[in-house]
Amino acid sequence: MAGTSVELKLQEVTRLQQKLNSFVLSGGDKTRLLKSLGIVIEEQTKERFDTKRDPSNNQWQEITDAYRKYLSKHFPGARPPLVREGYLRNSIENQLRGSEAIIVGTAMEYADYIQNAKNEKRRREFLGFSTDNIIELEDAVDEFMKETVS
Repeated sequence: MAGTSVELKLQEVTRLQQKLNSFVLSGGDKTRLLKSLGIVIEEQTKERFDTKRDPSNNQWQEITDAYRKYLSKHFPGARPPLVREGYLRNSIENQLRGSEAIIVGTAMEYADYIQNAKNEKRRREFLGFSTDNIIELEDAVDEFMKETVS
């Protein structure tokens, strides 16, 4: 992904790793698990565009009056930035990175600017993990394990 992304390495998320250590997974099971976690992370990321909150649950900054006027003039009836057409939100995808990690992000060229803008008013962090996100991933691991063991 050329744009910007976040990577989940199982060994870096201690609580997830502890859960997984209690199970023995074949290579195929581990791949299925990573793919299912990738889908959960995609949905978590896309939800940030709906709630307009970053991974730390902070509200995205409101756009400036000057930018609002610019949008009104050049894009009458436009929705707020990042949801105007939904291209960035809809471009979020996941990919396996080897057998131990999943990467979630976008290939959109402007994504890195939006994620990491130096100007607070322009930054809209959408990639990353909150405590609630990690808990949701742990629940997904539990559910996967129940289905795999049964």
